[in-house]
Amino acid sequence: MRFRDARDKQRALRIVSCAGESRLAEIAKTAYIEDRQACLENNESLMELDWESQDLLKGITCFSRVSLLHRYIYAMIAVEHRYEYRKNADLYEEGPELIQGVEDLLRAYEVPFLPYKKFKPVIPVDEASSREEYPFHRWFLSQEESFEQLWEKLTDETFYLLFGNRAFLLRFNQAVAELIGSGKVTIPREFLDDTGFIRRAYLPVWVRDAVYFRDHGRCVLCQVDLSGLLSADRVDHFDHMVALAAHGVNDPCNIQLLCETCNLRKSNRESMTGLRYSPWWSV
Repeated sequence: MRFRDARDKQRALRIVSCAGESRLAEIAKTAYIEDRQACLENNESLMELDWESQDLLKGITCFSRVSLLHRYIYAMIAVEHRYEYRKNADLYEEGPELIQGVEDLLRAYEVPFLPYKKFKPVIPVDEASSREEYPFHRWFLSQEESFEQLWEKLTDETFYLLFGNRAFLLRFNQAVAELIGSGKVTIPREFLDDTGFIRRAYLPVWVRDAVYFRDHGRCVLCQVDLSGLLSADRVDHFDHMVALAAHGVNDPCNIQLLCETCNLRKSNRESMTGLRYSPWWSV
């Protein structure tokens, strides 16, 4: 989210003046940013991830609790904050309430940090020759460990929102598949099958449980009940939204619950999910 000037920022901060509201606003903003990024026709934002990391590569081939979406959300939050606090460092210097908003967010997540007023800059604000030298930006750099803790907490809460949005997950996984299929990133041969796609991996119980509860024990395509409470002859199938044969990945966010009939109808190269959601209560 970008603001045209300091007045826009001040109006926004007045709307989210208390720490609790700042926390909710930041999560909503972050979820919106991730959703818009995943809708881009190109997948350049995914290049912010470290595709040479062994942890990342193992995670998309063998199901990791730190999903690819976790990594993506964290990377986007870090990029957004670093850009914002450097580019608009002068606006923060001119608006103490803007700095207060940043500190309120850190306090809302109980992240320890050095308050800006106690920071002793090497270069005074009136002697700074660039945004990078402004005391606010130097304070941000000095507190990067605290901001990393904040980004982790923001990531967890944003993930909680986005994991329940299958339409978003489909777009996200399609972007990942497109990137992998383009050859811009290299998946080591040890993780691939004989046809050059990521090898199918064992689906852990914790992934099955998470997907089952997210999808309310129903096939996401036809909505048939798979809980066994209404019918004992229903068999549940855990399916890749974006198939491995379409450059999909073994990631918790790429798995959905299908019934046997819908799973057999869906081809091994087809990318799809259901857009109907079970209501929490009837109206």
